[in-house]
Order: sequence, then structure tokens, then C-alpha cells
Amino acid sequence: MICGLAKFPPWVFAILSCLGIIAIFIAYQRDILAKTSVIFYEFDQEMEKAYELFLQKANQIVSCDRKWHIAAKGQVYDRKYHAGANSLVKRNNTFIEKKEPPNVKTNVETIAIGVGRQTLYFFPDRIFVYDYNGVGAVNYNNLNINVRQSQFIESDGVSRDAKIVDYTWKYVNKKGGPDRRFKDNSQLPICLYDEITLTSTYGINEVIQLSRYGVGEEFNKAIQFLANKLPKEVMSSEY
Repeated sequence: MICGLAKFPPWVFAILSCLGIIAIFIAYQRDILAKTSVIFYEFDQEMEKAYELFLQKANQIVSCDRKWHIAAKGQVYDRKYHAGANSLVKRNNTFIEKKEPPNVKTNVETIAIGVGRQTLYFFPDRIFVYDYNGVGAVNYNNLNINVRQSQFIESDGVSRDAKIVDYTWKYVNKKGGPDRRFKDNSQLPICLYDEITLTSTYGINEVIQLSRYGVGEEFNKAIQFLANKLPKEVMSSEY
């Protein structure tokens, strides 16, 4: 058999290889299409304006220099060893960006927020929640958003859009000044950040921190405005 194939010129093998690659690619694309869901939206004028406003305010969050997901908070028992902070925060860098969910095609822009193991995708009528176990959805009328400004002692460098409101020391004395017993007692900036808490009756309980304060409340108002424009039959449905 090998001797028989050796009689063909090299260009024959090149063509056969190309055809094989094309066949594999076509099969792969068919597999993707079979797993892809298409979500198409048709807006009336009011709904279109409401979603445009939401995207405008969401883009303010997307453009923040730094975004963090707060995984946990804990109480400080000895403030002098923690720059005078009242609580400790475990946070991780996260993403907030324009992005479609996996295997979904839609005719509108969607916003994705990473919250640890889950990713929240904001659509015009609901939030899709993706995690390792599958996909869920939360209607906007079941979503609670709380926005507050928080002062954070920053030890990882100050973001370009952060506002410094004060300074403290890595180790503080009882009066709040520098503890002279420590040689490496550097001064640390205190930054004013936005914190957005997202909760729902269906399991969302996440906190996002933004390096630029003042944009979180505008995002919240845009979501509330969008929710008020949704048809009642949409707001009453739930996955």
C-alpha cells in the first residue's frame, strides 16, 4: 500500500491534506452552530432609549482603570498592625467589559462582570449567570443593588482615576500617627472607591469595587430605569 501511494506526486498529498483540514473545520463549525443559541431583541422607542442609557452608564464602569471582586471581609482586632483599618478585605482583580456569553449570538451589546467563579451577563430583560454548574437567569425586578462610597487603604499602587482623600501609615500608634518601632513604616494613601453590592432572591450575592467613585450610582439608576420599561410579562417570568 505504501509503495502504491509513493507513485503519486507530492501535490496530490498537499491537496488531500487541505481537503482534510477543510472537512475538519466544517465539522467544527457545524458543532458550534448546533450548540449556539440565538437571542434576538426588537425594541419599541422607550425600551431602546432605556437600554441605550444602560449601555452608556455601563461603559463608564467598563472604562474604570481598576475593578475588583470582593470575595470576603473580616474584622480587624488590632488596628495598629493593619494601617488603622477597621476591617480586612479579600479582593481580586476582575473584568467588566462588553462581551457575549459563550455559545450565544444576539443583536445587542451585552455587559459581562466577573464575580469569582461566576460571570454575570447583563441583557436587556435579565441577567444570565454563568458558572461551572450551568446557566441561570435573574430578572431585574428580583435584583437588589446597593451602591456606597468606601475609603480603602491602598497598598498596591494608586489607579489613574482614583481619588486620594487622606493618608495613613502601615503601622499606626494609638493616636493614629506612625509607630516609630517599625523601620519599614511607609505612608499609604487612602482612596475613595465605589462599591456595588448585587443581591437577589435567587442566589446572587456579590460585591464589586471600582477605582473611580461616582459611577456606580449612575449604573444603578440606569438599571432601575430599564427595569421600569420592561413589559410586565417579561418581568414576571423567571428561569
